[in-house]
Amino acid sequence: MLKRNEKLIKTKLWQYLLPSVMLTASLQIGNVVDIMLVGNILGTDAMSAVQIGMTADNIMELPGYVLAVGGSIAAGMLLGRRQREQADRVFSTTFLVSAACGVVFALLSVFSPLFARLLTGGGPLEGDVSAFVRVTLLGAPVIGVVLQFINYVAVDNFPNIASAYVIASNVINLTLDYLLLKFTTLGTAGAALSTILGYALASVVLIPYLRSSKRMLHFIAPKKELPASLKLALGMGLPTLMYMIFDTVRSLALNTMIMRAMGSDAMAVFTICDNIVLIVEMLAGGIIGTLSSIGGVIYGEKDYFGVRVLARNVLCYSYGVLAVFIALLAIFTRQAAGFFGITDDPLLGMAVSSLRIFLFSLPFYLFNSFLMNYYQSTEKGNLASLVTSLRSCVAVLPLAFLLVFLAGPGEAGRLRALMIALILGEAVTVLAVTVFRRCRYHSRDLFLLPAAQDEHVLDLSIDPVIEETARVPSEITAFCENCGVDPLKANLIAIAAEEMAVNIIQYGGRHVHSIDINLSITPDSLILRTRDNGIPFDPTHYTADSDAFDIHGIELVKRISDKVQYMRVLDLNNTTVEVSLKRQLKQQEADHG
Repeated sequence: MLKRNEKLIKTKLWQYLLPSVMLTASLQIGNVVDIMLVGNILGTDAMSAVQIGMTADNIMELPGYVLAVGGSIAAGMLLGRRQREQADRVFSTTFLVSAACGVVFALLSVFSPLFARLLTGGGPLEGDVSAFVRVTLLGAPVIGVVLQFINYVAVDNFPNIASAYVIASNVINLTLDYLLLKFTTLGTAGAALSTILGYALASVVLIPYLRSSKRMLHFIAPKKELPASLKLALGMGLPTLMYMIFDTVRSLALNTMIMRAMGSDAMAVFTICDNIVLIVEMLAGGIIGTLSSIGGVIYGEKDYFGVRVLARNVLCYSYGVLAVFIALLAIFTRQAAGFFGITDDPLLGMAVSSLRIFLFSLPFYLFNSFLMNYYQSTEKGNLASLVTSLRSCVAVLPLAFLLVFLAGPGEAGRLRALMIALILGEAVTVLAVTVFRRCRYHSRDLFLLPAAQDEHVLDLSIDPVIEETARVPSEITAFCENCGVDPLKANLIAIAAEEMAVNIIQYGGRHVHSIDINLSITPDSLILRTRDNGIPFDPTHYTADSDAFDIHGIELVKRISDKVQYMRVLDLNNTTVEVSLKRQLKQQEADHG
């Protein structure tokens, strides 16, 4: 039997892995180094002010980020289902709405002193927080548009451009960070301004994407379809929306508790913990991010085998990276604290002990990140939302307030209690989601995907050699016979599969590593999907050299099938051939009549 192999999925994972890691790393490294530069140049109080001001930054990014993540996943699924026009509508709608929200936030910048007073309670950090928030809100239109491009470009066959854009923006950002913080009196406003300018000036990197003829997504006027497209994007982005809302609530609550119950020194240590999480996102989060850029598309194609392969490899690679990071941080904890400007005791000693406790939360954190991304990309929004609500707020906040209260007076003891609460919050989330999944979905495994036999699906792969193609028809006809398909229809789809495989070998070039063939039996039709990584070739645009009937190749496939569709998705040739069963059913009804 020809079994499905992992060649194409693993090849695609590695193709997207480096750009995804670079994309996530570049996004996070700007935040981490921003904090480091502020702490070392302006001092730990300014560092704490930026950390507090990031709450306003999170609120400002919320509409654009939710629409970008949800919209790109939805567009990927629609492309996987060959619904290109609907994907264009989602793409266009999220851009328009995100830009409009950015303008509203920019207008709200006049209220930045009020926002700063609410965030700090009128404390000594109010002025620095106000300056940071004002510039951040003014840059909201730029950030909103940037978030759209970062997510959509990665899905639309151009992951390298997405990562190149973010790298360029962060190089500009960090260069301006140093110059503005070191040589001007802008203070925390300089940190916010450098970020906005970095994103704006790096936009030149996107020009090749905008001019490319290989783009699958294009701007169109949404018109009456705008509400439906917006609803779809928001539906797919709901877990992200919940995460950002709950994370903002968490940040506000924890920041307030730390400042009032422990003081600015504890706030500085907690800031380091938050940035350690950003570093984990930078290193391992990029690997998990491939679930959104690849997983949504292949799930839309109903390639459940490919989804499993992708998910297993993502877990393996991300935990390997995390293990190395935890080992290094456990050894060099003092040096890590020093990078953020904490070098003198007793604050250094308190930071080291707290950070070493905090490290135990990271394995749970990474697994929850995987669950959130995976379930969001496979239309299990209820589970993804449960993960986000528990880990970011519902589980951790009660534990934090309880343990800090029980710890009694003393800044160091309360800070250690907070670290333990963060560990328990992530662990409780893993446990609660596991219990919910087993109760709701009974015996199904972690991935919650249907088995091939349950879906009447045949999955197989062949090497790109002509000898292998001769074995395909017998596999398909045997499968169809077991499923009770009319032999004539089974023979037609078997011929189509063989001819498509031969065509891929002939036209795909030397780049073809493997050919995936998937046959789905629905009540109405037989749906054959072929996938390969050869050079772009659209069989629907093929025209025979003469009017004579061609007994081989693409022309034969077109003649014997009811529908042929092609898309270049994830930089792979994806062709769908459909043979209708409706005429068979009608004929059977007529015979019995």
